Amino acid sequence: MTLRPAPDDDRTALRVGMLGYGFMGTTHSNALKTLSYMFPDGPRPELRAIAGRSEEAVRRAATRFGWEQYTTDWRDIVNDPEIEVFDNVGPDAAHFEPTLAAIEAGKHVVCEKPLAVTAAEAARLVSAAEQTGVKNLTCFNYRFVPAVRLAHDIIANGDLGEIYSASFRYAQEWRTDPHAELPTWTGALSVIGCHAVDQARYLVGELASVSAILSNPVTSAERAEPIDTVASVVQFASGATGDIGASLIAPGRRNRLGWEINGSKGSLVWDLENLNVLKAFTRTGGPLDGFADVIVNEAQHPLVGAWWPSGHVLGWEHSHVNMLAHFLAAVADGGEVGPEAATFADGLAAAQVAEAITRSSETGERTAVQ
Repeated sequence: MTLRPAPDDDRTALRVGMLGYGFMGTTHSNALKTLSYMFPDGPRPELRAIAGRSEEAVRRAATRFGWEQYTTDWRDIVNDPEIEVFDNVGPDAAHFEPTLAAIEAGKHVVCEKPLAVTAAEAARLVSAAEQTGVKNLTCFNYRFVPAVRLAHDIIANGDLGEIYSASFRYAQEWRTDPHAELPTWTGALSVIGCHAVDQARYLVGELASVSAILSNPVTSAERAEPIDTVASVVQFASGATGDIGASLIAPGRRNRLGWEINGSKGSLVWDLENLNVLKAFTRTGGPLDGFADVIVNEAQHPLVGAWWPSGHVLGWEHSHVNMLAHFLAAVADGGEVGPEAATFADGLAAAQVAEAITRSSETGERTAVQ
């Protein structure tokens, strides 16, 4: 049999433009290319154009990641009528203006966390997206880890009973050395704390009030550096209590997002550094009562079906593939982005919690989330 050319891919194509070529530019480019063949029933993303500040760096990124074109001006992407989806993975300060412009140009929009520097800016993005009717996604990718989704479903089904308390903390170590060069000036609350906030909202529900302390024990006023640690006691709208924290000065913690949720029927524990395992306890009164490690990689587990056979675990990058596959499918078929994925409304809610935490730290008083 002679070699024959492969048939054309006749799936719905979505033309994507991206702002940013760094760590998250790499992550999202990988996800967009991967989902094209791992989700054969979904749309096929076309990587049309990538934008970034350095012409040399963005040119290299375009070739390396497989983008057709590049530019140093994100407006070229926003103004291109053929591009349908705008993916903003640029620096935090560049989230608001380009994303708003893309919405106003009628493009569906993806924006990395935090959605905006302030809740007021986040609210403007929510309003603009609602007015134009474009699909929108805030990149809280940990909603798309199979263990996290399974925990969400267990809680939503009532299998954990009434939630009594919950603890969420995100810890990394990269600011531990006060003399090291800072890759970002964003503080712990925005750079990683927003993920802990979103996990709390996604799994337990809305937050009603916070009592918080923000600190920077290893940084200096002379360098005007941002916060290193966040510690907050919280009350959920349901009445459950808990805590939310974040630290960039936790030696040995490369990337640990972890939580424990306690309910009337049992408890759940999860840790990003062991992301395929959900620890579950259900009280039975039997001699084997205790936490069981559930390896969340079987066909019946959520978010696993597109991937590997039983026992072949997933990694951090797969959460981004799952998330963007879900979003592009919603764009292609007109489905809803939420509640599985975080919309701009969720990005706004996280910003409102962050501002309540900041106000509480400044005043020393328990503060309502508004």
